[in-house]
Amino acid sequence: PVGIVVDQVAEDAIRSRLSGAESLEVRVDNGPSYQILQGKVERVRIAGRGIVPIPGLRLAVAELETDPIDLAIKNLRKGEVVLDEALQGALHLVLTEGDVNTFLQSPAVAQRISELKIGSLTNPAQARERDRYKINNPSIAFLDNNRLKISLELEDLVQAGALQIDAEAGLSVDGGDRIALVEPTLSVNGQPAPGRLLSALLGDINNRLSLQQLDSRGLSARVINLAIQPEGLDLALWVRVDPSVTAPSVATASE
Repeated sequence: PVGIVVDQVAEDAIRSRLSGAESLEVRVDNGPSYQILQGKVERVRIAGRGIVPIPGLRLAVAELETDPIDLAIKNLRKGEVVLDEALQGALHLVLTEGDVNTFLQSPAVAQRISELKIGSLTNPAQARERDRYKINNPSIAFLDNNRLKISLELEDLVQAGALQIDAEAGLSVDGGDRIALVEPTLSVNGQPAPGRLLSALLGDINNRLSLQQLDSRGLSARVINLAIQPEGLDLALWVRVDPSVTAPSVATASE
């Protein structure tokens, strides 16, 4: 049956874009058979458990339900999901505390974090001071009431010492496209930190949490629901994927 074949081809194509998947089910609702022959699909439903979209990052739950979509049928027959028109749908993700911390300790992420500069602690013109501190051993704890705790070690490369930093904040959604840290607290070696240190470590994080940064990659997202509990972070999003995101490579297109 056409429906079963399309389901399997779509699942295989999605798996090929993932680093791993413990469980993945794909259902393509295409209505009359002639629609899929034209690359028209009424809805795609994806239910995944233990999804690894990139090396080191595991999603406990990843579910997607789309609006009607328009696929390039020639590519789909080859096991490739290529969009003729933008795809829109609802995305549901669940991340556990353990999976997030495993990702933070992965080699690529640990390296990038260790290279972050705490420039606003001192005069930005003083290059030596900007390079003074190094972030080590970051971890996250999920708390009740949409709050989380971030812990890290701030190594002083000049005085050969280290400070234990513990920051706690709530998460809120502003305008659907911006996740903001609210009511933050910060302690250094167990003592309340000066306000300037809180501003230095957390001041520009809210800007980095803006979903508008995805626009340049052909992706749009708006937060529908965000909930944090000790058992995990539950996030629901409206998403839009531009056809350019799924465009085949030059080599593939020429074959």
